[in-house]
Amino acid sequence: MTDKNAIDFHTTIAAEFSRKYESSKAFQERFRVWTGLFDRYLKLTDHVIDLGCGPGIFSNYLADKGCIVTGIDGSVAMIALCQQNSTSANVQYIVQSLPLTNLAYYTPQDIVLMSSVLEYVDDMTRMLEQARSLLRLNGLLIVSIPNQMSVFRVIERVAFGLMKRPRYFAHIRHMSTKVMFDQQLTKLGFDPLETVYFSNNDPISSVLKPFLAEEYVNNLLVGVYQKRDV
Repeated sequence: MTDKNAIDFHTTIAAEFSRKYESSKAFQERFRVWTGLFDRYLKLTDHVIDLGCGPGIFSNYLADKGCIVTGIDGSVAMIALCQQNSTSANVQYIVQSLPLTNLAYYTPQDIVLMSSVLEYVDDMTRMLEQARSLLRLNGLLIVSIPNQMSVFRVIERVAFGLMKRPRYFAHIRHMSTKVMFDQQLTKLGFDPLETVYFSNNDPISSVLKPFLAEEYVNNLLVGVYQKRDV
């Protein structure tokens, strides 16, 4: 990531972050949503770059399925967890901050993943342009962004302004809505294919979700976008 402080923060929580996929309902939902998209859109022979791969949960899942995967993260601690948890020869891991410094090093990819990455980079547009450059024509970008319309996100911003909590919010640079995000990706040369809202397990969203539309009670959205010829 561009923000060194964001890398340092994620280094300090690397082990805790990885364990949450076993202990947290929110992270287990994240895993179901993302792997559901993988199972619908990816072929077992696809070449995949996972930008900001964290502890390698998705990279290892896809490598175990047969995809050829490159996982990239700026945190040495995260990459150490990736390598520790890897059981496949189909994946390699690289310590590299984002945006990437040398796109020519990477062959054209079928899939680019960015899970909980864009919110932490200084220049979101540059990061999305890099993702497009990494893809083959008709390749897929699967990417998440914090949902700006979520009631919880509004309260979170107020709480951070008053109490400097939650700590991770100090590193958040971007949020968006489905409409805004689709428009941005369309201008950059992608066609939107699907958007899924998720992450509504916090106390506020759990109470509100019987009464409000999904865009107001889900804190994240993940979209699937196809690179088109421009």
